[in-house]
Amino acid sequence: MLRKGYTTGTCAAAGAKAAAHALLGGAPLSPVDVSLPSGKLLPVPVKSVEVQGDRARAVIIKDAGDDPDVTNGAEFVAEVKISGYNAARPSVRIRGGEGVGVVTRPGLKVQPGRPAINPVPLKMIRTALFEVARAHASRAAFVVTISVPKGAELAKRTMNARLGITGGISILGTSGIVEPMSLAAYTHSISLGVDVALANGVDEVVFSTGRSSEKVVEKKLGLPAVAFVLTGDHMGFALRDAAKRAGLKKIIVAGQFGKFSKLAAGHFETHCSDSSVEFDFLAGLCRRFAAGDVIVKKVLSANTAREVYLLLREKGPQEVIAEVCRLVRKNSEKIAGKKVRAMLVGYENDLASIAR
Repeated sequence: MLRKGYTTGTCAAAGAKAAAHALLGGAPLSPVDVSLPSGKLLPVPVKSVEVQGDRARAVIIKDAGDDPDVTNGAEFVAEVKISGYNAARPSVRIRGGEGVGVVTRPGLKVQPGRPAINPVPLKMIRTALFEVARAHASRAAFVVTISVPKGAELAKRTMNARLGITGGISILGTSGIVEPMSLAAYTHSISLGVDVALANGVDEVVFSTGRSSEKVVEKKLGLPAVAFVLTGDHMGFALRDAAKRAGLKKIIVAGQFGKFSKLAAGHFETHCSDSSVEFDFLAGLCRRFAAGDVIVKKVLSANTAREVYLLLREKGPQEVIAEVCRLVRKNSEKIAGKKVRAMLVGYENDLASIAR
């Protein structure tokens, strides 16, 4: 069975609780029990805790379980200080430090100008500190700063830059738990990309299966950067999500021949383990467009979609390439319920076909 992990939000809450507990005179905790949104407690190991005067610093190592998370193994630091004491009840202010991104565009759950700490993690951090205050009968005014020393470097491997989050990673999570091998993080980033586009007044988006195809269509279209959303292998999710967006008027689907052959055949979750290149399907198209037996046999014995594409470009029938593009448009429109334009990108940084 695959092992579950915990979110960046859980790391932040664990660090804040461990640091505040030590600051108020408690013995170092490891693990520290974090209250999850479900009401359950999750024990989280604490790497280190230091108290210096009116502040304490705790370090948590992110454990993503068996999920391929870019933040797995990263240090999350929570520094808690007491700025005074309140007459009635404790209070909490939360800041973003080094390696925590800053939101610069509307459309996300966090307002522009604020650190990229999502609402659920914010609530978890506050809950953690209030629990500590209650345990120590304290009315402290806590100020907690969350930092990720390698956050700026890790952010380069995320979607943050295109979402308008600069300088570091986001502190995320809705349940506090990372489900192993979950697609939730990637599909969530697709939804956020559309959110940002709509919030910036863009009603046409480009869903591309990869960065290579995206770069080609970027040069051809006069759309702002926020209009481009990488879907990877999850074009089906992107189109189903788009179907719910009243403000989204037009969609462009861009990709190279390998992914497009799958989309044309009706397979919209295109990871190599989920669907193979449709050689039988492509051979059928070749027969429909009167390709000879030699071409059909070569298609059926091909090793890659690129090989088929180059064969069709050189030997024909090239109508097959245009038909693949047309079928991508047709199938995409069925899912999205909106106008779709398909743009098939070649392997020489060119546009091979467009279906309007």
